[in-house]
Amino acid sequence: MAENRNIPTPDEQAHIFRRSVPLQVRLQEITRALGAVEGLTCLEVGADNGGHSLKLRKHGGSWQSVAWDPAVAEAVGAAIGEKVHVFAEGGLPFKKKLFDVVVVYDFLERFRDDIAFIEECHKILKPDGRLIVSVHRLGNWRPVEMLRSALGQTYQKRGFVRPGYTESELFRVLKSGFDVHVVRAYSRFCVEFSDAIVSRVIEKFQAAGEAGKGRVARAHTIGNIFLRIAFQLDALMLLSRGYRFIVIAKRRAWRPRNAPVLVDGRSITEAVLSRVPA
Repeated sequence: MAENRNIPTPDEQAHIFRRSVPLQVRLQEITRALGAVEGLTCLEVGADNGGHSLKLRKHGGSWQSVAWDPAVAEAVGAAIGEKVHVFAEGGLPFKKKLFDVVVVYDFLERFRDDIAFIEECHKILKPDGRLIVSVHRLGNWRPVEMLRSALGQTYQKRGFVRPGYTESELFRVLKSGFDVHVVRAYSRFCVEFSDAIVSRVIEKFQAAGEAGKGRVARAHTIGNIFLRIAFQLDALMLLSRGYRFIVIAKRRAWRPRNAPVLVDGRSITEAVLSRVPA
């Protein structure tokens, strides 16, 4: 399950977070979705930067964290001074109905059986709990994904089994146990495009090991300048949609909602379409 890459120290994670516009934009959207969480028990699933996890804790509430990779879990745990759990094949390592809020980011795309994972989240949420999910948004034309692929930053290399979701696909995954109340797109073209280029430069310096550490820090600092300019440009692109989106869903009883099928195995939609003359 572990991925081969350099894991930053707590100080390096804090530096990365301060210089990472994409991480800050993601945090801003998550805290906006959270609202007031004082006195609530919360879980973040997808921990990947200690600075990000510390900011969530400062927002309020009592938090626990889950990471996909054991090395990342160890690094984030060192940064926040707490144990970070690692997702295992057996599911999320928590008691049923423990959390008021579960936040999932950059994680759902890792599962072939994404509905089974969402059912795990459902089990550990209290009856009136909330699920907040952030995923990459799929669209008809994705120039940023084309650029990332050209730079070797494929979704498979990031440990994903799918590049993202459309809104209807995510609704399908959530509909058996959650009612979606809010859907909001974020992180527009300029930031995502710039981040792809900056990330590629940083990866090249990281490949040099110890010899490239100083260059990595400078690349984060210089890249942050370009990303902040990109963020300002995105603010002017009011009609463009974000490359990621976040949903807020309310827990309800788990009832699988499968589309009804006819005796011959066809869905109602397929049956209707087959009757439409060519």
